[in-house]
Amino acid sequence: MIGRIGGALLATVVMLLAGCGPPYLSDTYATSTPKATSFDTSDLARMPVVVLAFVAPGPLQGFSPTLSHALSGALAEVTPPIREIPTAETLNRLTDKGLATEYADLRAGFALNGMLDRQRLRRIGLGLGSRYVLLPGLAQFGEEILDKFEAGGIKLLRNRVTTLRLWLQLWDSQTGHIVWESSGEVTTATVFLSPKQTVALEQIAKKLLVRMIQDGLFESKTETQVILDH
Repeated sequence: MIGRIGGALLATVVMLLAGCGPPYLSDTYATSTPKATSFDTSDLARMPVVVLAFVAPGPLQGFSPTLSHALSGALAEVTPPIREIPTAETLNRLTDKGLATEYADLRAGFALNGMLDRQRLRRIGLGLGSRYVLLPGLAQFGEEILDKFEAGGIKLLRNRVTTLRLWLQLWDSQTGHIVWESSGEVTTATVFLSPKQTVALEQIAKKLLVRMIQDGLFESKTETQVILDH
């Protein structure tokens, strides 16, 4: 038993020193509300979806650009792919069309009551030529460092445990109704020898978002647990 553990440890150390990324275990969970009966998912292939900036608690707002990139990657990866107006392009178009204030008021109202104002949402949808608006949110992000193996007072391996919780809401800008909502959580345990070795947040978030969208929106099941070598 000790020999097997030692062999596994040696293999891990050699792989990490050889320049491979840190191995990690990732476990995801996602749940969704039933889709509105008036909503046809095939519409997402015919018209672009407006993607708004991530809603996040004050201390976590700096993660919004990274998560927006992850969401764009997830929308392109799911089957069928979802056409989007990315967050940055959305903001630029709103500015060009004089809707920046409408957008700011829309988000301020959501922060107060958890609703997107129907009239403002409709004007933004019409201004950008899109019926559906995707509002993403960051609920929680946390990291913890745990010692995994120690010999002779030297910490040979450590684990970085990362927890990420996200949510998505798809709104119909014509009716002002939510047509679909999902929440998900991913926990990763990353083995590393150096603090510089880590798994990018964008990679972790994209994996979770793909599952949330594929399972919940298209009702096509993805894997619940994935182990990567590097």
